[in-house]
Amino acid sequence: MDPETIVYLIRDRQGQVIVLTTLEEAQELEIPEVPGIEEQSFGWVLEHHPRALVCIWCQYDYAHELAEPV
Repeated sequence: MDPETIVYLIRDRQGQVIVLTTLEEAQELEIPEVPGIEEQSFGWVLEHHPRALVCIWCQYDYAHELAEPV
């Protein structure tokens, strides 16, 4: 995934960061009692939350597994 790609972060009840590629998906899965949706670049996610779960095509991978090779 390109580091410049804009993604949307939500958290589950345990605080695990979940990354979604569309705002609509994030809004559907957002849990009311946890902090709201954050908009960030994928590069920011890699730097701050490399073990965040990224949902693409209904499959979850860790952010660091989706980083483009340097």
